[in-house]
Amino acid sequence: MSITDEQFAAAKPIWDAQLAHPFVRGIADGSLEIERFKRWVLQDYLYLKDFARLFAWAVAKADRLESMSWYATVLNLTLNTEMALHRAYA
Repeated sequence: MSITDEQFAAAKPIWDAQLAHPFVRGIADGSLEIERFKRWVLQDYLYLKDFARLFAWAVAKADRLESMSWYATVLNLTLNTEMALHRAYA
C-alpha cells in the first residue's frame, strides 16, 4: 500500500464525517436555510481578510523572488477571486 493510500485510509473517517455534516448536506441537497449560508459566508469572509494579510506579510518578508511571487499569487487569488465570490453573496 502506498503512503498516499495509507494517508487516505487514515483520513477517511474524518472525510466521511465532514461529508455527512448537516451544513454540507444542506448545501448539497439545497435544504440549507439561506440565512445560515449567509452567516457562514460572512464568517469565512472575515477569515479570508486575515488570510490575505498573512500572505501580504509573507510577500514582504520573503527572501527569494520565487517565494515573493508565489505568495503574491495566493494573495491575488484570495483578494480577487475567493473574496469576490463571497462579496457576491453579501
